[in-house]
Amino acid sequence: MINPIDIIQESVKDYKLSIAQARRDEIRKLLDYYTGTETEKYIDDYFAADAFREIPLYNANFTRRFINKMSRIYTVGASRNVSDSYSSLTRKKDTKMKHIERMTRLVGTVATQVIYRDDLPQPCFDYRPVYYFDVHLGENPFVPEAITYPIMMNVSDVSATEKLQYAYWDKERYIHYDEDGNILGEYEHGYGVIPFLFTHREDQIDSFFVEGANDIVSCNEQVNITMTELQLGLRFQMFGQPFITGMYGDKKLERAGSDTILDLPEGSTFGIAAPEGDINAVIESVKFQLDLVAQNNHLYVQFAQDGGETPSGIALKIKDLERFEDYQDDLDLYRMYEFDLYDIEKKIASYNNISLPEELKIDFKEPEYPKTVQDQILMDEHMLAHHMIDEVGLLMKHNKDLSQSEAESIIEANKEAMQDEHLQAMKEEPVGEEPAVEYNGEDE
Repeated sequence: MINPIDIIQESVKDYKLSIAQARRDEIRKLLDYYTGTETEKYIDDYFAADAFREIPLYNANFTRRFINKMSRIYTVGASRNVSDSYSSLTRKKDTKMKHIERMTRLVGTVATQVIYRDDLPQPCFDYRPVYYFDVHLGENPFVPEAITYPIMMNVSDVSATEKLQYAYWDKERYIHYDEDGNILGEYEHGYGVIPFLFTHREDQIDSFFVEGANDIVSCNEQVNITMTELQLGLRFQMFGQPFITGMYGDKKLERAGSDTILDLPEGSTFGIAAPEGDINAVIESVKFQLDLVAQNNHLYVQFAQDGGETPSGIALKIKDLERFEDYQDDLDLYRMYEFDLYDIEKKIASYNNISLPEELKIDFKEPEYPKTVQDQILMDEHMLAHHMIDEVGLLMKHNKDLSQSEAESIIEANKEAMQDEHLQAMKEEPVGEEPAVEYNGEDE
């Protein structure tokens, strides 16, 4: 007898699996275009196999450039005033968060695992992004209660033929299992929280997962197709297509060169046909596509062949106004993520007998637009005069590799050197004679 409940559950299961597989395929494509890895496979169906003998498929990569340009929160980093021990634990954080921001911008939603590394000479937190994962939701459709994901295998080792392995995490347990569902390991991690930060490209609307940069990748794919067609057109337009009339198709004709005379049957003609293609129109079409997707993402693109002067800092800021507004929105989003991440770090640190302050204080450094030397001098003097920055902070601003103690030492040494030079100059200055009194011939 048919059980409708089983049919319904199996149907829902199959639907969820198909959705998950489609999401994985989409993420794979997004990552391939960002890294520029074998993107030819996505367009080779548009061309006949013979075309590959004429030219290679075009492989442009402006996806990475667009994504990196749009991700600016951690370009100049952030200052977290928590404690010296926390600064030591999170010395890798800004570098990792820069990558996580870019990947979130690319794929839409990223899960980042927080790992306490006590196997190093100096323990620290590590942050490992996961792109292919599934979440298990409860009553709140936006807050995961568990996460499952495939564990990366060593594909470089040809002898590694073991089954695919997966990981399961919730607030209490970690489970390691294979593709057949066999449990390989299980333990209670003791954190009291899922050790993952979930970041989204933008605010969630009607789904946990947020769509990635599909518009940029689709444009990248279309440009690759168009440029491949252009290269084929250039090849055939440059050399043309030889043709012969008045000759049977079964008659063999030897290939000729510039120093060879063709022996044609009587009444036959030989010619070369060149296609009439508007190359400039194709180039303008490519530029239009790039400019359109750039504008949709509030980016400014200047093509090299267009020429023109390099815009000033003010002009760049005006052109970048919409993107700067997006940056302000992203600041609010990542400030929230920083606090969520700190809550996870505190609980993992507490489990490892490390006490961290209750609150996180964070200051995101805003990216600066190019200034002239004179404008920079005026800005620095203004900030010093109005006590918006001190000499140490100013030096660290212009040399980000310096620590505060190093900057203080440099400033103190420079002050002493300048004082010594001033004293030496005063010692070497000749003692002036008393000014002579002019006699006007009158007695006192």
